Amino acid sequence: MIKTQSKNIQLLITSLLIFSLVSCGFQLRQAASLPASFGPVSIQGVGKLSNFYKSIRNALKQSSIDIVEDGSANNIIAIKNYNRDRKVLSVGSDGKVSEYELISTASYQVIDNTGQALYPAETFSVSRYYTVSSNATLSDDLEEADIYERMEQSLVNQIFRHITANVK
Repeated sequence: MIKTQSKNIQLLITSLLIFSLVSCGFQLRQAASLPASFGPVSIQGVGKLSNFYKSIRNALKQSSIDIVEDGSANNIIAIKNYNRDRKVLSVGSDGKVSEYELISTASYQVIDNTGQALYPAETFSVSRYYTVSSNATLSDDLEEADIYERMEQSLVNQIFRHITANVK
């Protein structure tokens, strides 16, 4: 009987916690969703094989927006400037770099099928820091590539939130 009461109390507490979490309005952040009328879209200014292009393409696919290469696009996402930069933050007593700052910056503009910009170009930037391991050069390179990939995804999310806020 005591086990049953204990399980009932646990169930009640769990239910109350779930109910309070749901009622507070908590939701997982979702990618910005574009209206279907925004597409089809052409992506310009970044190579098709780059991770940045693939991140943009995936974000468009999540919104069910078709990507076209010819002149049949309703809108063009024009990447005006995409840069990666790495700055030395600190150097160890042995004279070797011990910490870097990675910076990714992208400027973009949405152009409609008449060639008119929907709004002025916007620039977004993301930076991250990482510590260099003195013994593992290969793993440092892999870590840096992984950080850049996550930074690109963050830039794409910022761009799509901005597009979503400005699309009518």
